[in-house]
Amino acid sequence: MIRVPPELHRDLAREAFEDGRSINQLCLGAILARKALKSYEPWKAVERMWARNRSVDPKRLAVDVRAAIREVRRARAS
Repeated sequence: MIRVPPELHRDLAREAFEDGRSINQLCLGAILARKALKSYEPWKAVERMWARNRSVDPKRLAVDVRAAIREVRRARAS
């Protein structure tokens, strides 16, 4: 058990309630996420992403991104 300031407890309680979890479950999830991120090597992931995307045509990518943005905007408008 740890003691936290009342403001933090209120924020945690609200977030846990909105997620349908207990404060303990919320905190456990945060601790597990932090543990997972500590072993994550972001630059290796970036290098892998760059290697995969070298064959992507930048012009084609720009066209696809613009089309996706238009579709999202159209879906939100309707």
